Amino acid sequence: MSFRQFPATDSNGESRIIIEFVPEPAGTGNGDTTPRYELDDGRHLRRNAREFVTLDGQVRLHI
Repeated sequence: MSFRQFPATDSNGESRIIIEFVPEPAGTGNGDTTPRYELDDGRHLRRNAREFVTLDGQVRLHI
């Protein structure tokens, strides 16, 4: 698994960090190569193009 960090801005204009986790393409066993996104505090995010939202909808980010 590899990861990268990139900046985003929340709906209040505050800067946040999004972490993207990418599974290795081969040898994962399940074949899932979909990236996973999290905030730096561990909350999971759903991605829709350039928008990211926490699962509870409390935080909305744009890149």
